[in-house]
Amino acid sequence: MPRPPAMRIAGRNAHWRHLHNQDILSMPDKWEYPWFAAWDLAFHCVPLAMIDPDFAKRQLILMLREWYMHPNGQIPAYEWAFSDVNPPVHAWAAWRVYKIDKKRTGKGDLTFLKRVFHKLLLNFTWWVNRKDADGLNVFQGGFRGLDNIGVFNRSEPLPNGGSIQQCDGTSWMAMYALNLMSIALELARHDHGYEDVATEFSNISCTSPTR
Repeated sequence: MPRPPAMRIAGRNAHWRHLHNQDILSMPDKWEYPWFAAWDLAFHCVPLAMIDPDFAKRQLILMLREWYMHPNGQIPAYEWAFSDVNPPVHAWAAWRVYKIDKKRTGKGDLTFLKRVFHKLLLNFTWWVNRKDADGLNVFQGGFRGLDNIGVFNRSEPLPNGGSIQQCDGTSWMAMYALNLMSIALELARHDHGYEDVATEFSNISCTSPTR
């Protein structure tokens, strides 16, 4: 097999050396095939759960496996730039898929819920360590989903040292905390060891920016 061109050694996805994606993935649409996007996939899994819940659960788990998720906790955004930042909807999708499956079968798949929860804790930590410039808990930088094209590339430093404070990014994170709290509360019904984690996310979701 021929080696990739030398220019790829320092390309846009160069530090994702652990990533080996040779799996069946849900694609945004047939026009963009075979181009995956992690947050599109998360949305797809909700209606997929009504047809094939096992496939939907496998898709959500796959993005959190060690050959996809970065060791620092980031989920690969999409094939064009794994390090880009997309809205954190994975926990919401996992919680919805769990409830849809539980309603169908009468029994929740707690193993699935635990698997995604433990990995999502790593991803949540990656998110909260993306410090904002002024320490105001207002998340900055990256694509947040409200529009596809902006004046500036929000994934790169702004010209002249400026910064963007994004209320939509902060609201996404509040939702993420609430989703993880819901999952922790469900798990705590069967294992009291999750109670303090649920309390932690309750406190996080109640924290508001200082201005």
